[in-house]
Amino acid sequence: MRRIAVLPLPPRLATCVRGIATGGRVTNEDRRWWLIHLECAPDVTPGTFVAWLDCCGTHTTKKLIERNIWTIEQVAQLDSDQVDELKYKEGCLKMDVVWEHARTILTPLQQREATGGVESELQSRILELRKKRELERKRGELLKERASINEQREATLRKLREAIAAKKAALLQKKQELTGAEAVTGPENSSEGGKGGSGP
Repeated sequence: MRRIAVLPLPPRLATCVRGIATGGRVTNEDRRWWLIHLECAPDVTPGTFVAWLDCCGTHTTKKLIERNIWTIEQVAQLDSDQVDELKYKEGCLKMDVVWEHARTILTPLQQREATGGVESELQSRILELRKKRELERKRGELLKERASINEQREATLRKLREAIAAKKAALLQKKQELTGAEAVTGPENSSEGGKGGSGP
C-alpha cells in the first residue's frame, strides 16, 4: 500500500506549486500551463539546460548528463524506449513528464529562435500596431480633407447659383422696365401722329 505524506507549505510557496495530474499523467491542462510558463521565460531556448524542465530533479539531471543529454532539444528527441529505460531502469520516476514537457515546448522554442526571440516578436507586433495607427491617422486626415473639399465645393456652387439667380433677376427687371417704357411711349407716339394728320 502506498503512503502519501502531506507536508505543510509556507503560504507563499503553496500558491506557486502546481502538481502534475493524478498518477503522473500529463494532461492538456499541463501542456497549456507549460506554454503559458514559456511565454514568461523569454531567455529559454532549445539549448537551455535540462534542469529547467518540469520534474527534472537532481537524479534525473545526473542520469541525462551521463548519457550526454544536456539540452531541452535533446530530451525532446528521445524515443519512448529511451524514456522507459530511464524511468524504470535508471530510477528517473518522472522521466515521462520531463520528456512530455520538452516535446510540448520544443516547437514554440524553435519558432522563437527562428524569428529572433520573444523580443523581436514584440518589436514586430509594436511595429504592426504603429503601422495600423498611422494608417488610421492618414485615413482620418483624408476623410477630413475630403469633407473640407466637399464643403468648399458646396459653398462655391451655392455662390454660383446665387450669382446666376441675381443676374436672371436683374435681366428680368431690365426687361420689365423696357416693356413698361415701350408701353408708355407707344400711346404718346400714336397721339402725336393723329394730331399731325388732321389739316385745315
